[in-house]
Amino acid sequence: MADFVVIFVSPKYSGNIGSLARIMKNFDLNDLIIVNPQTEIDDDAYRYAMHGDDIIKNSKIVYSFDDAIKDLNLVIATSAISTQSEKHFLRISKTPEEIASMAKDFNGKIGLVFGREDIGLLNEELEKADMLLTIPASLKYPVMNITHAAAIIFYEIFKTKPVEKNFNIAKKSDLDRIFDTIVEIVNLTKYPEHKKKNTFRMIRRILGRSAITSWEYHVLIGVLKDIREIMNQHQKMLHP
Repeated sequence: MADFVVIFVSPKYSGNIGSLARIMKNFDLNDLIIVNPQTEIDDDAYRYAMHGDDIIKNSKIVYSFDDAIKDLNLVIATSAISTQSEKHFLRISKTPEEIASMAKDFNGKIGLVFGREDIGLLNEELEKADMLLTIPASLKYPVMNITHAAAIIFYEIFKTKPVEKNFNIAKKSDLDRIFDTIVEIVNLTKYPEHKKKNTFRMIRRILGRSAITSWEYHVLIGVLKDIREIMNQHQKMLHP
């Protein structure tokens, strides 16, 4: 998985720096570089950052675009304006999904570059980027607030990260125990004999692809055993 660095070029409002940090925190991004800020990083930034205040504290401030990208392996610029015309190759873009899919197998540092709130990135900055990212949006109004755009991009990247599982899947022997208990319960009913073979086969397949956790197994087997016990008692009452 790639190591992402978020670059904010010449922000005008400290609140936007804070909001960007907050969204980064939401999606496990930690490295922020601020290029030539046009505002102080004041209380507003920290207020908007909420629990992302550590990202602001650890952010790096540089005063040229070249300094921001010099240690990166890939630079991806963001823009609301794109084209498919080869004559305007600077504006041929990828979607957030395409970028996330590519980054999944990329080893190295990728810079996600966000431009100024009013005019975005300059052509000379776009020329130094390796790729352009644009979020598909209404042709009537494609320009998004920087933090809204960031949220969409970060979310697509976050989706491609491996999920950390903190639970244990039930063992094959546990599933067999559930199956055997269900068979016993069915056999205590008036379920038609000629349907049992296909039904049991279906139940085993369902259990096989269920991926239930160990905790879920213990709850389920407990319920099934109670049902079996009640049905056994009922049978004894009917046939003493």
